[in-house]
Amino acid sequence: MSSSRYDAAFYVQALDKFIKTGECATTGQEPLYAYLLSVMNDPMIKVRVLTDDICARIFYDTMSQFIRLNLEKEKYNLQKSQSEQNGMKLVLEWSIKKRKDGWQALMQQISDKYREYGFDHRFYKSQFGTEGKYADDEVWEKMVDDWEEAFRQKLQDEKEKEIEFRKDALERRLRSNLKDIPEYIRQKQIDKDEFFQSWGLMSGMWNTVDFERIRKIVRIQREHPEIVKVANKMGRIADDEGQDQIYVSEGDVYKLEHASKCDILGITVGNDLNALLPIELAHCADDELEDLFVYKYLTGKLQTFRYKSEIMQPARRLETKPARQKGPMIVCLDTSGSMAGTPEKIAHSLLIKILEMADRQRRDCFLIAFSVSIHPIDVRKERARLLEFFAKTACGDTDATRMLEATFRLLQSRKEYMNADVLWISDFKIPHASTALMDKIREYREADTHFYGLQIGIAENEWAPFFDRVYRADYTPSRRY
Repeated sequence: MSSSRYDAAFYVQALDKFIKTGECATTGQEPLYAYLLSVMNDPMIKVRVLTDDICARIFYDTMSQFIRLNLEKEKYNLQKSQSEQNGMKLVLEWSIKKRKDGWQALMQQISDKYREYGFDHRFYKSQFGTEGKYADDEVWEKMVDDWEEAFRQKLQDEKEKEIEFRKDALERRLRSNLKDIPEYIRQKQIDKDEFFQSWGLMSGMWNTVDFERIRKIVRIQREHPEIVKVANKMGRIADDEGQDQIYVSEGDVYKLEHASKCDILGITVGNDLNALLPIELAHCADDELEDLFVYKYLTGKLQTFRYKSEIMQPARRLETKPARQKGPMIVCLDTSGSMAGTPEKIAHSLLIKILEMADRQRRDCFLIAFSVSIHPIDVRKERARLLEFFAKTACGDTDATRMLEATFRLLQSRKEYMNADVLWISDFKIPHASTALMDKIREYREADTHFYGLQIGIAENEWAPFFDRVYRADYTPSRRY
């Protein structure tokens, strides 16, 4: 069945392009894309998103969540109507006798459900009854095609209703967050990286109590720089230290006469948000002057700098790029009793850092929390489960068997996971697994899967030979975060 339905990647690409360049189409036919475009073309939202990277992140996360919710609902509706779609295929295979005996009941069934979606039941009743054309394969197939089209229109209508039902609450939350969160950050003088990490765990639902609670865990990284080192190591680029491939990049360039000279040629008017005069930025941030700023943006009358480098010349240059993109990450987090207290807080801080990196770089990230049993979580898609995980306390014994089996299943499940990075966060007070599982770690490392570890504490580590590198974070047992 033909469909104008887009997948999640399509919307992500549209959001990425808008945030990076400010470019987006003006209209779209598909309901969810059309609504996304209407939000992106809202002048005030556009101004905030393109002039503030914090607003850009808030916008991206909020709209991504809305898109995901609508796509899940659409998928549910499609699955719910799967039997009807299968029924359309079966109707095409009806014998002439079955068509003769069953066309009237079929027309009544379709008419009751799709009359308002353009299905012309009167025409087919005339064709099949008066004309007897139920035996004509061409007419019969055209009837099923029209049935499919009405079915598709009904799904589109349901999709539009879902969007209409949710959009007012979304827009209120989005506008409130774009205004209130940057102001809170300025007042509290919060570091941007701390904000991005803390915000990433909040699923787009802002409140200062939860934010400060999460931020307190993030700030542990200041006392344990190993956390940031480990996070930066994860998901490496192929041949990080050297050149991979050299490409010729074509484009435009303007070479200034001397690097120390100012590029500003003068002042002009327009709506280039990247070249605003400070006075216009002040108007944008002022609640009372916000409407004036939007008016000047829409009419192209904002005061902007004019640069010499606007005069471009064709150029070609050599550019070094990595051969492979950053890969997915598998984080195995020890939740046994020996991790309770400070080690658990350090582990959570690293997990938050990795989650923020996965969100920012659009990378898959899988958490396998283990003691004896395991609890796998897709951290970018199952944020609610992740929040529940953070609320639990470490307890129980430790056994790496199920965790390793789950890790290997994941590595085998998709081709791109063969180049994944696996990180263990543990005190490494873990008995060795079976010889077969230990040998499998070696096999995966030889196949270019990297294994890293953050050891919390100074216990003897018998696992170190099986890892590319194990970082160590020492701590004072009495220290409370």
